[in-house]
Amino acid sequence: MSSPTDGRARACVRALDGGAATQLDVRAQPGSKRSGFAGFWNGMPKIAVSAPPVDGRANEEIARVIADVFGLKSSAVEPIRAGKLRVKSFRLACPTSTVLAKLDALEQVMSTRNQPGPKGDRHA
Repeated sequence: MSSPTDGRARACVRALDGGAATQLDVRAQPGSKRSGFAGFWNGMPKIAVSAPPVDGRANEEIARVIADVFGLKSSAVEPIRAGKLRVKSFRLACPTSTVLAKLDALEQVMSTRNQPGPKGDRHA
């Protein structure tokens, strides 16, 4: 049985400082209605933020959302490559194994959301 991390999530994660820190690549979705984790895009976590992509405000909010998703302090998430591109890289001050475990959990949640319910089950 393979883990969701085996394929999609690992391409966006790199160990730094001997595994004590992690580089995480994310796909930015600025100008969204709500901020938070918004699924995966080409194997990368997609982070939606309500801030517009003006004067680095969206990048700052992405860092805050990443910190929240991974249970870190805001100061534990630093941009490595943020700029104006949609694909951004951040340094997380936590072990790579922690990041991979959280990505596994997020993928499992997303896959269960996409599973059809029992026949005749209606969701309001």
